[in-house]
Amino acid sequence: MKFGFLLVVSLISTFAVAQTYGNEWISYDQKYFSFPVVEAGIYKIDYPTLVAAGVPLSGLSSSNFQIFGKEREIPLFIEDGGDQTIESGDFIIFYAEGNDGWLDSSLYDNTDWIGNPKYSLYNDTLHYFLTWNSSTDNLRFSEETADDFENYSADEFVIEERFDFYSNSYNEGEKSADASSSFFMPGEGWGSTPQNGNNGYTWDFSALNFAGIYQGQNAPLIEYESVVVGRSNALQVNPESGNHHTKHTIGNSNYTLVDSVFTGYQSVFVNGSFPADVISSNGNSNFKVNIIGDLNVATDYQSINYWSFHYPRSLSFSSEASVDFEVINSAALKSKIEISGGQFVSPVAFVIGPEPYKLKIVESNGVYKCLVPNATLSDRQKVFVESNPGITNVTALQAVNQNGFFTDFASTSNLESVLLFVYNEKLGNAVNDYVAYRSSESGGSYNVLAAEVSELYQQYGGGIPKHINGIRRFAHHMYVSSSSKPIGLFLLGKGIREANITSLTSIGPGSRTNNLAYQNSLVPSYGQPSCDACITSNLPGTNKWTPLIPTGRISVKTQAELATYLSKIVAFDAQQNQDDVYNTNTKDWQKHILHFSGGEDFQEQQAFQNYLNTMAMKAEDYYFGGKVKLIAKENDNPISPSELQGITQRISEGVSLMNFFGHFSTTESGFDINLDNPANWDNEGRYPLLLANSCYNGNIFHNSTSNSESFVLTPNAGVIAYLGTLNYGFTGALQSYSNHFYDQFSRYNYGGTIGQHIKATIDSVLDENSSLIYETTFLQMTLHGDPMIRLNWHELPEIELTDSRVSFGPEDISLATDSIEVNVKIRNLGKAITDTFDLTINRNFPNSDIDSNYVFNIPGLNYEKVLNLKLPFQSSQGVGVNKFTVKVDRPDFIEEQYDELINNQVIKNFQINVDGVEPVWPENFAVLPIDSISVRASTIDALAALNTYRFELDTTPNFNSEFARMHTKTIEGGLLTVHPSEWVLKSSGNAAALQLQDSTVYFWRVALEDNELVWKQRSFQYIANKRGWGQDVYGQFISNSFNGVELNSSNFYREFTPIEADISCLCKSTSQSPGHYDNAWYLNSIQQEYNICTTTPKFHVAVIDKATLEPWGTRYINANGSIQNPDYDFGNNNDNGGCEDRVMKYFTFNQTNTTDLNSFKNFIENEIPDGNYILIYTPMTTRYDLWDALSPDLYTTFASMGSDSIVPGRANRPFIFLTRKGDSNFVVEIFSQNNEDIYLDTLITGAEVVGFESSPVIGPVQQWNSIHWKQNPLESNTADTTYLEIQLLDEFGNYQSSIDTLFTLHDSIINLQNIIDVELNPKIKLSSKYKDLTSQTPAQMDFWHVLYDPIPEAAIVGNGNFLWAPSDTLQEGQQGSFSIDVANISDVSMDSLLVSYFILDENQEKHFIPYNRTDSLRVGGILSDTISFGTANLVGSNFFCMEVNPYVDLSLTLTDQPEQSHINNILQYPFTVVSEDINPILDVTFNGVHILNEDIVAPTSEINISLNDENPYLLLDTDADTSLFGIFITDPDGIVSRIPFIDAAGNIVMNWMPGDDNQNKFKISYPAYFEKSGVYTLLVQGSDKSGNASGDFEYEIDFTVVHESRISQLMNYPNPFSTQTRFVFTLTGDLVPDELLIQIMTISGRVVREISEGEIGPIQIGRNITEFAWDGRDQFGDILANGVYLYRVKAKIDGKDIELLDSGADQYFHKGLGKMYIIR
Repeated sequence: MKFGFLLVVSLISTFAVAQTYGNEWISYDQKYFSFPVVEAGIYKIDYPTLVAAGVPLSGLSSSNFQIFGKEREIPLFIEDGGDQTIESGDFIIFYAEGNDGWLDSSLYDNTDWIGNPKYSLYNDTLHYFLTWNSSTDNLRFSEETADDFENYSADEFVIEERFDFYSNSYNEGEKSADASSSFFMPGEGWGSTPQNGNNGYTWDFSALNFAGIYQGQNAPLIEYESVVVGRSNALQVNPESGNHHTKHTIGNSNYTLVDSVFTGYQSVFVNGSFPADVISSNGNSNFKVNIIGDLNVATDYQSINYWSFHYPRSLSFSSEASVDFEVINSAALKSKIEISGGQFVSPVAFVIGPEPYKLKIVESNGVYKCLVPNATLSDRQKVFVESNPGITNVTALQAVNQNGFFTDFASTSNLESVLLFVYNEKLGNAVNDYVAYRSSESGGSYNVLAAEVSELYQQYGGGIPKHINGIRRFAHHMYVSSSSKPIGLFLLGKGIREANITSLTSIGPGSRTNNLAYQNSLVPSYGQPSCDACITSNLPGTNKWTPLIPTGRISVKTQAELATYLSKIVAFDAQQNQDDVYNTNTKDWQKHILHFSGGEDFQEQQAFQNYLNTMAMKAEDYYFGGKVKLIAKENDNPISPSELQGITQRISEGVSLMNFFGHFSTTESGFDINLDNPANWDNEGRYPLLLANSCYNGNIFHNSTSNSESFVLTPNAGVIAYLGTLNYGFTGALQSYSNHFYDQFSRYNYGGTIGQHIKATIDSVLDENSSLIYETTFLQMTLHGDPMIRLNWHELPEIELTDSRVSFGPEDISLATDSIEVNVKIRNLGKAITDTFDLTINRNFPNSDIDSNYVFNIPGLNYEKVLNLKLPFQSSQGVGVNKFTVKVDRPDFIEEQYDELINNQVIKNFQINVDGVEPVWPENFAVLPIDSISVRASTIDALAALNTYRFELDTTPNFNSEFARMHTKTIEGGLLTVHPSEWVLKSSGNAAALQLQDSTVYFWRVALEDNELVWKQRSFQYIANKRGWGQDVYGQFISNSFNGVELNSSNFYREFTPIEADISCLCKSTSQSPGHYDNAWYLNSIQQEYNICTTTPKFHVAVIDKATLEPWGTRYINANGSIQNPDYDFGNNNDNGGCEDRVMKYFTFNQTNTTDLNSFKNFIENEIPDGNYILIYTPMTTRYDLWDALSPDLYTTFASMGSDSIVPGRANRPFIFLTRKGDSNFVVEIFSQNNEDIYLDTLITGAEVVGFESSPVIGPVQQWNSIHWKQNPLESNTADTTYLEIQLLDEFGNYQSSIDTLFTLHDSIINLQNIIDVELNPKIKLSSKYKDLTSQTPAQMDFWHVLYDPIPEAAIVGNGNFLWAPSDTLQEGQQGSFSIDVANISDVSMDSLLVSYFILDENQEKHFIPYNRTDSLRVGGILSDTISFGTANLVGSNFFCMEVNPYVDLSLTLTDQPEQSHINNILQYPFTVVSEDINPILDVTFNGVHILNEDIVAPTSEINISLNDENPYLLLDTDADTSLFGIFITDPDGIVSRIPFIDAAGNIVMNWMPGDDNQNKFKISYPAYFEKSGVYTLLVQGSDKSGNASGDFEYEIDFTVVHESRISQLMNYPNPFSTQTRFVFTLTGDLVPDELLIQIMTISGRVVREISEGEIGPIQIGRNITEFAWDGRDQFGDILANGVYLYRVKAKIDGKDIELLDSGADQYFHKGLGKMYIIR
């Protein structure tokens, strides 16, 4: 006897599985027709069925047919009449097995782990396939025709199987803290309902009968199999004692089949045998499976999945029409089978196995005989006998793919980097649209391969509908068949788990046992819990955990849902267009991330926040460089409406990622921190990925709609994908998963798809050492969305700098301020920058061409940096309007995505108000036509306080002549005017009216009267009847810019600018290579020439021009024949390439022959002009000995140049000699004393011979008229050459072109308007080019004038005459007013005037105030107007800003119309807006009544809510103010719902009425119906527009709903009473009684008073106290005597009595009667 069982303890797989895909049986050039098989048996396909299917019988031989099932060919028997054709009456018969766990076992690491091989995990049905080929050797049943029964002895027994299996409950296998692996674990599968046997339990299978059992001496052992699984894991008494005990017994003596103690979720696999005589001869089994219950554990839940017995039985049957059994090989060649007792009709018998036979059956006297040939490949074989009527007819054949051909996916033309789509045909054209999009350029140009899931079941899934191997093997096949592996697996269609598992969200039956779930499961997932990532993981030869292919799913059931999602994908992808415009409006949202942390208590809330903060650091760093905002739960209440409104606004603007870390809840969002319904998010196209670190929220694998599906499938709103776990969430594992996911999208896989991020996240953590909790968390985080979407990314950075992100400070500046602040906020809208780049600030000072530049290094930029930079104030120049140009990364060091220029710089004015004053009219260098004028200045601050200002005017810039005049003016800030009659002499103070002299230049200046005067100076010139611009004297010319020429302040002459250069020379003593290459000479450290050409001793002579300090070059003829330096052939060796093929910057002369020495001598003495510098050096050596022999007068030549050391008798060693020819005072001589190398380094000086003088910008003007000039040379025989260049500038001051003319002594250009188009060139600059190569003395300009028609000048008048109301501090919402005058102070009228008014808030954002353009401002005209403005959303410090004739371009150059000055057009007034802090009053009533906590209300009730705010400025007067409310109801099941004003379908749920200026009260009416009976909670949140909540505590109240109509006992109050009493009672239900009567009786029962419903007054559902008060009088109005009276109430609805409502008052009533007392 043998018996044994297998107890699975370890879950580590050590089994290798052959790599097959299940489609190896398919020939893709053959047609296939499928048909379903539900149970095992003999099947028949007849001629009409073949014809109806369209099988081309006429061209086929019957031998060509094949049928495949369970991925293998099965044998056929074809009745064709012997003609090899199938015609009418012919048919095919075959044996087909039903479906069981045959294919399921391939899903387990070890195929023996299958928990229930008798019951498929997926389907009872599988498909078989009919096909044909050209072969005549297809698989057939061999016919056994022998009937020589007399030659064989009949077998005494055969082997029969008795079995049963169970499908009541699904066993998930091993668990850990509710974590269950998605991989198929030992024993996993369907079984019986778990039973708790901690006190013992028995499954009694005694009804099992081993009919016909054979118990002869040769009877084989009975074989027994079963699987029992543990379904609980109770605490063990001892660590090794186990917590499950199973014992299986059989037979009357309770023979023990197995007796095992095991632990937890392990399984007991039983496979053993026992003697047949254990069973009683009548076959009764007494088979029992017991839970012993002796382990003293709290629970011992077990299930039995199946059991099976193979036992020997006789061939005596009882009326069976079909039988199947196994025949053991006989000692003879054949086994003789004699079946008695059967009721067969024309039976057919098949031997099933590798050697198939059709047996001949002969019946004789009720005994059916057949001979079964022995098997050669096994010791037994199966025989199936079926009566002819029991053969199943196949009634229809379905062509595969409608055309009969399977798709040969592996032979697709291009499988490289393929994107796999698996879809259900129900989604139809919507799938085609999706495929087309993903194949298009805008969709990613992916190589999409789409496969319909039903075909995958047939090809790769064994023909079993819904079997996951269909998808799994297909994906694996595509992976192995490609070199560049598939980039994504996208499952299109809802999947529903197969198992019946119930959790908080896994509600309802699974698809295996429920038809509705089966129909709704369009594309299945893998395992239980369902796991899409597992579909391509744990495949043969692969990593167990990491999916081969990034996977995602869209859980849709209809084409419309898929079309909705596709439209979201298209819009989302468009937002990631790398060629799109990059600015804050389009791209900033992509950098934003929202974190939400929940938690049940303080410690948990802190832990979750810390987890998210760690993730935030990753998201804000690396390449993503995002901006993360944390919304943290700090109590049990929902987020307040104001905060929720801000969150919803942020979501509507767009975020890339929303990460929830908290608990699952029954709120609409599914999290323990509430969110608005995603349908209310106005975030079309800007959809985030939602990462749900919580329990259950990611579970999309059940029949109901999950939170994940609600968020993703909301049209034109919601999220683009949802990543969440579908089971219990473990905080440590969730934290790890999310941290690694953040690593992927922000750093390691930046720009990759979400599917790739998930795959890499799994791969980075899971291995054989991972716990089950980590495995389940990482694999069961389900991506609901397209795996090809990318979390917003950018190829390159994109730096953005905007006007509002540049601000200046401090607010209070005085002359004592040493620095100003420039606050710059730079933002990166693209990929994070890790390198350092520059920020430059250029500052143009007021009314000056002077500027300063500052450079700051910025070490990288993720998202945003705020730089607080300090610059010197420079009070002498800086008071007034400073123009700052802030540039980031200019020039471009960082390559950017979109714009390298426009959004990298901001030009912005900063008005420094330090009681400064600026001259404004006449404009500087003005030429005026009249002899009496007023001068005008404007204070920097037009609203400056009362100050004294000093004006001075003189004909010299030093203001020290006898003519000098002055005037002081004490006045408030604004426009300051000095009239001609107001001047006094500076020397005496006597009145001296101003009368201008023709052609005289006047200088004038103005300053604030102070201890230290800071003057601002201008000049003008009076020339009768001339108007324009001019410079005539030194004091004006000094304002020009000079290059190469400068003004001498002592003699007022122009002189060329001196220059100097550093000259150096290295002279080597060696002649060895490569040392001779080091011989070289340099100017300003730049090598001019090197090397020695040959080793012949030479003079190397360099000549440097005396003026330009430029070296001479040798003559050289270019390849094209042109000649460089044609006059520079001096007999030198290196002429025209004699050394190098180029111009050389020294001349070489050999010291070894007379010719060269004479050429050298002539060159020095006759060819080089005086003043030029001569450098002579002699590398290697100086051959004084040859000088002596060949040209001794060389010593004289050197002496004439100033040498006193080059004399006869010197040793032959190198020297360096430098001189300025003709200047013996400049000589440098250096000699090698001991053949060491020698070096010279000194300075030489020269002077420019060309210089330029340029005027300031002239204009803009209305018309150009003429130019006049005059100049004088300093010497009589002048070699001066002077040119005048008129540079034409556009309106921005940019150079356009030039007009050049010879600057003659005295000349002009008239009719300038015909030469210069003022529309194109409203500005010019004059430039004079001076040149004098001989005497180096430039010409001396006398004057230059430009005459034109001028432009106007407007100024803010001020001088204390302005209005600001009501005060400098305003309450938010309160209106402010401002008024001030604007004057035209010029002699030219202005066109219609544009004035810009705006509020600059504390965030540097401008809020423009609408103001229409005014009428023209004529000469001497005044504009006066009052501006009103609102203050909503302006809480904080603000500036009211006014700009007359504002700038209309980004460079702050162009004003609306040309004007002379802008400094007096700007005004800022500081003011503060404060928020009111008084709480509004919230009022809530039910059906018009204020209820108490836990009061009863009617199921149909009207809840009225009002919010009354006393703020007279911020009215609750718009529909948008509904966002200030949050109304939540928790039902009796604990489900929290936010009540919307309008639902997702557009239906009004709550009515509302905004307030107005008469009553600032917002009213809400909610017509509610409470469907369930029980206790509800109403939570109302409300706030005013200032953000003040409706109180310190939110309104929260419990109320009770009872649908059944009842009435409580009636109590009177007060009791006792003297004068009157009222009645108190409670009603439930939805209807008030239509009959209500109160009867008052004496103690004897006599009715003395009846009070009807009409008297009682209005009543309501809930708590009632009657308006009616009984006065103690009887029915006739008589006063009743003191004493005790009885009373009762009668109430009816529709004629039926209302039942009594139990209450605390029942104790005071007896038989429905209460007592009342009258005591007077």
